[in-house]
Amino acid sequence: MRWQRLAGTAFFLMSFALTQKGVAAERWTQFGLRPLGMGNAFVAVADDFNALFYNPAGIARLKSWDGEFLNPQLTVSKGLGDLASAVQKAGKSSSTSSTLDLIEKNTGESYHAGLGLTPHLIFPGFGFAIGLDLSSTMLFHRDISIDLDAGLRAIVPFVFAMNFLDERLSIGLGVKARARAGVDREFSMEDIQAFQKKESDSNGKELADYVFTGLGVGADVGVLFTPTKTMEPTLGVSISDIGGTPYKDVATGKEKLGRPDTQLPSVNVGMSMKPIQKDRIYVLTAVDMHSINLPTSFSKKLNLGAEFGFGSIVKLQAGLYQGYLTAGTQLDVGLINLRVVTYSEELGAVAGFKEDRRYALQIKLLL
Repeated sequence: MRWQRLAGTAFFLMSFALTQKGVAAERWTQFGLRPLGMGNAFVAVADDFNALFYNPAGIARLKSWDGEFLNPQLTVSKGLGDLASAVQKAGKSSSTSSTLDLIEKNTGESYHAGLGLTPHLIFPGFGFAIGLDLSSTMLFHRDISIDLDAGLRAIVPFVFAMNFLDERLSIGLGVKARARAGVDREFSMEDIQAFQKKESDSNGKELADYVFTGLGVGADVGVLFTPTKTMEPTLGVSISDIGGTPYKDVATGKEKLGRPDTQLPSVNVGMSMKPIQKDRIYVLTAVDMHSINLPTSFSKKLNLGAEFGFGSIVKLQAGLYQGYLTAGTQLDVGLINLRVVTYSEELGAVAGFKEDRRYALQIKLLL
């Protein structure tokens, strides 16, 4: 049936995307699972390597060095399993109504899979990292077409930060390289079938012809201010990609027109507090507003988070991100560091409209 062919070619595209150079969906940050577990409210927290991506000022407040060199991360959508189950059921029925039901059920659904890596080395006042995200996101339409956004996204930040006013004020500056390469467009069923057969589409192009590449250099700045040590109330401000980070074509060195688009600057603010600090137990709360300078819905800018910690061994997170609940846990024992998170990406223009629930796992294999 046509739906079965669509499902088969969808999995072909997913496999293609995860073995080619390409680009993931455009995002401000989200390389760290701990921030995502806290609803992505991390601008005023920024107390570990994630400060390299969220707020460079946090690097000034580190008490010791830390490094991870092999920490693979896997992320999948809940809907990916649903799609496989739907295809299996469709194969047992030859009725037209069953096929139409499947199309109706999955129209507008998003399916995501990704691999990531964030090797880093941080010291008090200085740090650098390599953030890699190789992923594929597919959105199905009623007219039997697929929006494919897939490939490689990389950020390499170098951060310097200093403390002032008896360490109550921290200021950080980061310079980073950005790289993107991938496919981001809508393909019809006929196009997909041609690509699967390694043939050209109706425009005489192969799938590789739609791959774009780009390199860019940007800058970030961040500030943290903690007026008192009691409960550590902290105000955080970060501006990422100051003035915008345009991409240049890898081959010609010229600024490209169209994709990849310039990474727009993002002004982000947050507040955090530790209302409970006793011995090795603490409770951390945070609230963020992301990209307040951009014309997106208020509901998608607001992020709430909380974390319960027992020393540096166990951390439990919860939050609200994109209008949906998040949860995470982190276990750190010697050379073993395990991070597990669930969160959602909102496909609609406002939070709470169309959910893509995702699950992510990361493990640190070596110090």
